[in-house]
Amino acid sequence: MRAAVLRRFGAPLEVGELPDPTPGPGEALVRVRAVGICGTDLKITSGAFSTTPLPIVPGHEVAGELASPVEGMAPGQRVACYVYDPCGTCLWCRLGQDTLCPASRRIGFDRDGGLAEYVVVPARNLLPFGEGLPFELAGVAMDAVTAPWRALVRRAAVRAGETVVVGGAGGLGLSGVQIARSLGARVAAIDPVASHRDLAVEVGAELAVAPDDVDRVRAWAGEGADVGFEASGSREGFLAVLATLRPGGRLVCCGYRPGLEYGLDSARLVLGEITLPGSRNGSREDARAALRAVEEGKVRPRVMERLPLAEVNRALELLRAGDVRGRVVVCP
Repeated sequence: MRAAVLRRFGAPLEVGELPDPTPGPGEALVRVRAVGICGTDLKITSGAFSTTPLPIVPGHEVAGELASPVEGMAPGQRVACYVYDPCGTCLWCRLGQDTLCPASRRIGFDRDGGLAEYVVVPARNLLPFGEGLPFELAGVAMDAVTAPWRALVRRAAVRAGETVVVGGAGGLGLSGVQIARSLGARVAAIDPVASHRDLAVEVGAELAVAPDDVDRVRAWAGEGADVGFEASGSREGFLAVLATLRPGGRLVCCGYRPGLEYGLDSARLVLGEITLPGSRNGSREDARAALRAVEEGKVRPRVMERLPLAEVNRALELLRAGDVRGRVVVCP
């Protein structure tokens, strides 16, 4: 099969031939039809994670067609591939915190992912979807929708009538705007790029401003926003969203960069009684709910461009340059 392989951190992916993978017990073979490319792929290919094995096939926002029979599904079934594979027995799994399982082998992180013609995944991680949903939207839903879904629905517990400020109108942020709207919240967005702000308004934000114009967001929210959703992974974005919150507000952080410190004033945290949870990608149940929201049209991920596998490095360069509005999708 054709695949894009990371053999050295910081180097381009090598597109070439690999043996077709063979599923083991409890696994399934998926013919890959679409893979979303996101900022995490830049972290993986740069060597930001000490646990990344080499060589590896990246790609974790994956959708395709089932190529081997599994119980309850026939070959040809359209499926999205949930990322995590928690052990089910460790402390975190027993507490229902599957995404923190240290033994989890995530596709595209710890085991070969979807930037190939075929990928092997745990059969329990197959999430079926119907003919009406494009493969690229189902794939992107596995991170760019699942992560903000968990952050806003579970970690921040957004309620109808609340005001939500989204920091960063990229793939995560644009989904976050739509999720918050679907929960009945009013939404504003902060992003330094004008075209990203325009997209935020297109998908439902009432207001979208640059980071140096947060006074407009505070005025829009009245006493300050109830919830902040930080998706940019930048200190500037974090501090801009924080500046819009009311005392007693919640700021859930989904974007990140290893080694980056946000520099939060302790007095602002304590005296303002700010709740500050982190939130990574969601559980299998979160992924199912996110995929369902996309199928129902409550969330529509923005796909800027679809590229063949041979142009995977161009996809990464577009992302690195900040030229992506929503998601670039690779279609093996």
